[in-house]
Amino acid sequence: MMIVIFIWGLSEATWFFIIPDVILSLYAIRKKKFKYVIYANLTAAAGALAGGIIIFIWSSSNAGQTEAFMLSIPTVHEYMIEHVHRTMRDSTFTALITGPLFGVPYKLFAAAAHEYTGLVLFLIFTIPARLLRFLTVSIIAYALSHYVFKTLSMQMKVIIWSIVWIIVYVIYFSIHSPF
Repeated sequence: MMIVIFIWGLSEATWFFIIPDVILSLYAIRKKKFKYVIYANLTAAAGALAGGIIIFIWSSSNAGQTEAFMLSIPTVHEYMIEHVHRTMRDSTFTALITGPLFGVPYKLFAAAAHEYTGLVLFLIFTIPARLLRFLTVSIIAYALSHYVFKTLSMQMKVIIWSIVWIIVYVIYFSIHSPF
């Protein structure tokens, strides 16, 4: 499962448009020991870090091609790229930490980062930026599954998990239409 989580983190950081929080929250509701949830989050963050390196380096050598690729991803729009540049110009590191919390794909920050900072600083800020949301979602999923709804069957928990993520993406896609 950790390989899938790593690949999901890497993929979402480069081209995939479904956030790792989806698989991390499922993992959190299924695992008994919270330490494994932490390991999964670190694994997803490592995948995201690897993806961030790929996008940062690619964009450093061919920003136009990288941006064109980003715009081909469902739910990535020109206004998001403009937002990334505006916020990174205002405060690069604040943008790196808080930007992905508000529905702007982190891959766009990775693609723009070479214009505002070096690779090492980008990577230093990538880790907390990714882990902040990953851990928050995982902790909530774990707490709900193991404390609030502990008497529900695993099947019912997975049904609720599915419904929650469907609602999240219906809302997200209605705001950032992929079509």
